[in-house]
Amino acid sequence: MGVRPDRRIKNWLERTPGLKQATVDGEVEEGFWPRYERAVRRYLGDLYEEAMVIRFSHIFLSAAVRCVYRGFSLFSRLHYFRDMPRFSQPYQILTYLMDIDSLFTKWRYNHVILVQRMLGSKQGTGGSSGYMYLRSTVSDKYKVFLDLFNLSTWLIPREYIPSLSARMVKTLSEHSNLNSSIMSSESE
Repeated sequence: MGVRPDRRIKNWLERTPGLKQATVDGEVEEGFWPRYERAVRRYLGDLYEEAMVIRFSHIFLSAAVRCVYRGFSLFSRLHYFRDMPRFSQPYQILTYLMDIDSLFTKWRYNHVILVQRMLGSKQGTGGSSGYMYLRSTVSDKYKVFLDLFNLSTWLIPREYIPSLSARMVKTLSEHSNLNSSIMSSESE
């Protein structure tokens, strides 16, 4: 019985020049397949990056997210490295801003309940629709710092966060760097 046709084709294809590593003029030349695999990985990486840019652009240009990409990257850095002395206070300030925003929302909600209890669904004093209008002001649309509240949506687990360089750890650990740079710029 002879060699099967599929084996013949496979053998013929394996003899195709350039598929395997070869020595040409004393130099080892890499075969086609390893270069092709790298090209596929590079292509898939580019596709992934393009998809992420499109996805991030869509998210950040939508009404749900009002901060710019740079702002998001700064917020996330403060979040992940909030234990560093230089980031501790800015992180606390952002947390307090969210607390203030929450308190405004709670005040609005309590006001809505008061209006519903006192006026029902009558027209408001300023000609507004009263209770219905006030109820709409309790939504996320009226939060000033909505981006800070939504930041946790985009955070990844801490074990995936790249570690800081030794130089950056030193810089972020010293409060004096901030004060000395301010003092030197004022004295000039």
